Amino acid sequence: MKLRNILFAGVAVAGLGLSSCSDYLDVESPSVFDYDYVYTSAYDMNLALNGLYSKLMSPYSSLLISNLALNSDIDFATYTGDTYGTNNTRRFDVTDESSDANNLWRQGYVVIEHCNLFIKGVENSELYKEGNEEVLQMLGEAKAIRAIMYHEMVWYFGDIPYSLTPANETGIKFPVVDRHQILDDMIADLEEVAPTMKKTAEISDGVERIGQELVHSLIARIALTAGGYTLMPDKNNPDSYGKMERPDNYLDYYKTAEEYAQKVIESGSHSLTKDFHQVFIDECNYIVNNNDDPIFEIPFAKDNSGNIGYIHGLKFNSNDSKTDFAWGITSGSAKVHSIAPYLFDPEDIRRQYLFGTWNYSYQGVPSFENNVYTLYNNKWSKLWSQSPLGNTSAGNTGINYPYMRYTDVLLMYAEAANEVHNGPTGQAQEALRQVRERAFRYSENAAEKVDAYIAKAADKESFLKAVLDERKYEFAGENLRWRDLVRNNIYGQELYYTFLRHCCVADNRLSAPTYSEELALHDGLPSEFYDNNIMLTPYWRVLNNVNETGDPIKIACFPNSQLQYIDVFRLWESYNINDVDRTVYDNNAEMYTKHRTDDGTIGAEPCYSLSGYIYRDRNTEIDYLVYGKNDARAFTTTPEVFPPVRYILPYPRAAIRDGAGAYVNYYGYGY
Repeated sequence: MKLRNILFAGVAVAGLGLSSCSDYLDVESPSVFDYDYVYTSAYDMNLALNGLYSKLMSPYSSLLISNLALNSDIDFATYTGDTYGTNNTRRFDVTDESSDANNLWRQGYVVIEHCNLFIKGVENSELYKEGNEEVLQMLGEAKAIRAIMYHEMVWYFGDIPYSLTPANETGIKFPVVDRHQILDDMIADLEEVAPTMKKTAEISDGVERIGQELVHSLIARIALTAGGYTLMPDKNNPDSYGKMERPDNYLDYYKTAEEYAQKVIESGSHSLTKDFHQVFIDECNYIVNNNDDPIFEIPFAKDNSGNIGYIHGLKFNSNDSKTDFAWGITSGSAKVHSIAPYLFDPEDIRRQYLFGTWNYSYQGVPSFENNVYTLYNNKWSKLWSQSPLGNTSAGNTGINYPYMRYTDVLLMYAEAANEVHNGPTGQAQEALRQVRERAFRYSENAAEKVDAYIAKAADKESFLKAVLDERKYEFAGENLRWRDLVRNNIYGQELYYTFLRHCCVADNRLSAPTYSEELALHDGLPSEFYDNNIMLTPYWRVLNNVNETGDPIKIACFPNSQLQYIDVFRLWESYNINDVDRTVYDNNAEMYTKHRTDDGTIGAEPCYSLSGYIYRDRNTEIDYLVYGKNDARAFTTTPEVFPPVRYILPYPRAAIRDGAGAYVNYYGYGY
């Protein structure tokens, strides 16, 4: 798709055109939609379909993989302000003037409107009425794109304006529809088109186009969303942030998820043959794997679109907007929680690959980055590419985003089957085993880390925890973790412990750690880890990667042999630094000094990075949980019930205005 179809995307959109849309949607409307012109041939339909893929790129270029990847125990962005803001989306602090909410609203409805127009045009064409296989395939792709976007909009806005017909046919505005009705419609839509869809192997563009496996996978994902918990508004209490609920027939949705995830597994179309790290290194090198982990990758065009690998990976600084190396500038702005590595098994190769602890000068000199609240998300990086974009390049990397991976299907199946059968089945255990086996492929203790680990998760509760933990390790940076926690009604709980970890680090610097026993119990680590050892000093040295061969972990972490790298004593692997020969290291640094300075002042980031839900007053050092608008309650021990997290975004003010009273904000966003 990168070299052929995407080049036509602009032509496709121009040919497609759009009829007039309502102002509140703010969808482009350059011309009148001409059904006769666009849909007299499959060739023209394909050009128009490419326009849909082109529109789908926009929200996934940065917004849905950065600003709206909400904070959790793995994905993390820091904040320092102690007052409420307008657009602090990742810490649950926004208003109806939020630019992130407005951008998602606009981009989402642009995609939906294009899909509605395309679908109507196809269904009015003679080729469709004749049952043309190629046309039926394209119709299925369009309905899948629409389902993808409606699914995103439901996650972020809850009940939303909804229509399956173009905006000019529904009047000035779409009616607001219950989220479960929308998800039910999307499932039914996809079930209808799935039998006419081609397998990935039968599509010339492979996983850069939507095949039957993605449709089945998407049904499973939407069904889990529909069957899981969601934040519902309390319309009788305008200050309330809402309440967590799931439908009475939630088990029916889990059965659907189990059924369709199993279809993908039984198709045999995908596997986990490649190593975990190789999946992402291949994406950074524009290698498309059609029968391995990726099921559908949102395709970006090199030098033209996409920010994967620019906002990810180690930061490469610039001088006069250029670097001395051919990969150019990287921002490294997509971050992960700095204490998250402690939650991974030391032998899990995903941990070795994911967490980046240094950055590069414009000359390519690596420097250990200490005193941090976050680490670089190394899952993708421009630096992995063997075909660099040039020393003045920045974004527009053209690296694909893996919207759906086979590992996701396996773990969705395991979660759904565990719920449906009130405990893990043999097939559910096998699905989890496949994912975990790849992560410990190079471990000398693989049997213990895989089979014995799964055997211990023998009941429903412990198996669900094992599956959700595996999803945490597997999907860091893919905007899935917070949704997994919401779906299982444990988002507030996990944010609580994430906050406590930061506070424990800060208080450790006063030799007065708080919450250490509570954290140890939750995380399964010895309490002395939090009392004494989390402040270990990492030792590090600069090495030439070109001299390092044969070690799969080093190959995974440093695939570009032209750059030096930082070899760090992995403080996450041992509680006792005396177990390691420190004489071979050139430098040392205390990693967490910013949490609390020598004069005893606690940092703003530990206090306020989650302040829309939980925070510490820097002056009094009292901790608070947020229960609703103007309702923050101090606590000193674990709450019996965690309040819901306000992850739902408000309808944008412009949408409320143009809706002429049809749209009302709840969740404490009202006036």
